[in-house]
Amino acid sequence: MDEILKTLGLAYRARKVILGEEILNRISEVKIMFLASDLSEKSRERYEKKCFYYGIDHIDKYDSQILSAAFGKSNVKTAGVIDKGFKDAILKKL
Repeated sequence: MDEILKTLGLAYRARKVILGEEILNRISEVKIMFLASDLSEKSRERYEKKCFYYGIDHIDKYDSQILSAAFGKSNVKTAGVIDKGFKDAILKKL
């Protein structure tokens, strides 16, 4: 597992990550978003429009299996980090 995923897992354990559809309800809190590379086109378009509108960086480097492993959950397609410190740490590792 690479450093970005380790940081993402740490943020999740610190309760600074929102998963799934809840992101859309709390979009104003999200600092950086992870979209699974195998996300459907309709969902990808919806999330990317939100990212553009709110000026949120998004990463689509990982598929849902890898994202799921980072969180210890199954079928994770989207994740939003809500802490600026974790966002900065993730961007530094890119």
